Amino acid sequence: MACPDSRGTGATLPGMGAQRDDAGTGTDRADRVAITVVHPALDPAVRPAAGWLAETARAVLDLALAPPLRDDRFDGWQPGPDLVAAIAVDRDGPIGLVGGSLDRGRLQLDALVVAHRSEPGRLLDRLLDAVEPAIAASPAHTVELWARPAEPWHELVAEQRGFTELRALHQLRCSLPVDAPSLPTRAFEPGRDEQRLLDVNNRAFSDHPDQGGMTLDDLADAASQPWFDPDGIRLYPDPDAADGRLAGFCWTKIHEPRDEGEPRLGEIYAIGIDPDHHGRGLGAPMTAAGLSWLADRGLTTGMLYVEADNEPALRTYARLGFEQHRTDRAWSRPVGAGPDDDPMTR
Repeated sequence: MACPDSRGTGATLPGMGAQRDDAGTGTDRADRVAITVVHPALDPAVRPAAGWLAETARAVLDLALAPPLRDDRFDGWQPGPDLVAAIAVDRDGPIGLVGGSLDRGRLQLDALVVAHRSEPGRLLDRLLDAVEPAIAASPAHTVELWARPAEPWHELVAEQRGFTELRALHQLRCSLPVDAPSLPTRAFEPGRDEQRLLDVNNRAFSDHPDQGGMTLDDLADAASQPWFDPDGIRLYPDPDAADGRLAGFCWTKIHEPRDEGEPRLGEIYAIGIDPDHHGRGLGAPMTAAGLSWLADRGLTTGMLYVEADNEPALRTYARLGFEQHRTDRAWSRPVGAGPDDDPMTR
């Protein structure tokens, strides 16, 4: 197994051998943990042992975040050949993770550290040191570091390592039902509506890094996920078209609670309005249509993500009753543009 940086307690991860202990006499807690790198492309032998990774990632998430901030990002996570990950473990178990996979040429890495059991900035820096060789070997053209939610030490480490801020996303939530006008919609019909949905989506999100450029394969992959519900994709037909084309859609997603006492979340996963219909005030009623569908299914909390600098959208969502719940941030840098090798500069 590739394991360029394994220090500290000699802790063992499931399916792996004991890690070497080379912490020396260091007294900083971040220097007294074992860090294991998992990168199947560098070491195919780790693939059979990688099944524990999603479970370990969820364990870090549960320790790092309070219940209202936890999410299901690692549920169903299936490590593939483009996986890059580093896990930090102390005497009590996993306390840190930097990991993710390739998406459209971007290596997207989650950064999670259990702050109350470590010096979070120092441990994050060590985790990133550990994955630098795997990043360099990746076919990605950029690497993104995601903090969900973001803390000041995320920003400090990212900037010291040569990353620049890429995006800031607010997670907003509202109570359901909402009292707002909506549009008449119908459900997405598999086998009939795929191309219509793609046409509007790719026109509406032509310059979006995640939602834009969606293909039939992308849609089929989404449809294979356990959360997918075609009835939850609400379509608004173009009232002036006789060929069935769409003026817009609202794609919803239901998140089951991970902790007792937390609500089921009804997410507005994507709102797409065909550019030909921009300026007609369809965004708010299209959103309301999705929220109404969620409320009809018994959900009492709506949720969505919005770019932090999208002031028009923020005003629209505020009128619907949304309030900020957390802020996620991402930083990026080109692959190969790693941090200065001199630790005195960091």
